[in-house]
Amino acid sequence: MNLLLTNDDGYGAEGLTILAEKLSKRHKVFVIAPAGNRSAVSHHFSMYNELSVKKVGENQWTCSGYPADCVSLGINGDLINEKIDAVISGINAGGNMGTDIVYSGTCAAARQAILDNIPSVAFSLDPVSWATIKEDGFKFNALADFAEKNIETLISFAKTTYPRQFVNVNGISADSYKGFKFTDSLCKREYHDKINVFPVESKTDEFMTKFIPGNGNTVCSENGDHQVVRDGFISINLVYADPVCSSIDAVDCIKLSL
Repeated sequence: MNLLLTNDDGYGAEGLTILAEKLSKRHKVFVIAPAGNRSAVSHHFSMYNELSVKKVGENQWTCSGYPADCVSLGINGDLINEKIDAVISGINAGGNMGTDIVYSGTCAAARQAILDNIPSVAFSLDPVSWATIKEDGFKFNALADFAEKNIETLISFAKTTYPRQFVNVNGISADSYKGFKFTDSLCKREYHDKINVFPVESKTDEFMTKFIPGNGNTVCSENGDHQVVRDGFISINLVYADPVCSSIDAVDCIKLSL
């Protein structure tokens, strides 16, 4: 298969490098990745700004834009003269479960592929703790090995007919896994982040801000993505790419007026 790889950690990130190396053993891999870190950019898409693209290796490019831009460039642009069979995003340095998916550039790349009717899979690695990561770094190989062995099957789970869905895969940063589970619910993240606002020196009407990550907590069911990952399994689920709404009860409509 012809696989387009991208991420939101930026070109040269360890997770992307290892995944590309593994998947290149049996597939033709093209890489278009952001030129720098684009974590938490969500589905930022460049419509009015020109993008700078640089070739950095055989079938490898960096892009000044965002993960969704990289995918659209690979699928809809004339940079790659071969049909892309699937888009693979990651491996992200950090989990993308539940509420994380809203903010994730990794998942946005997979979503953009589905919106362009190309099947996609997002891979993310959750730290045991950030203190552990500072000491030992992320352990990408076990999840990359899982991807290499199962990529065709994982791609087949994606749905390009409405309601379209991409495959979201998460594992904990570990040397091995107990197995994998198809999870039936997504966790709820409560981040408790803060933004400090402080005045610019000698200015009365200008301010600067600083983002302060909070000590968040996670609410998850027994077979939810976060719990499964914390139990030492790989979590696999399908995430809607198209907006999906629920209906309003007819009784509630009585309360409305023109």
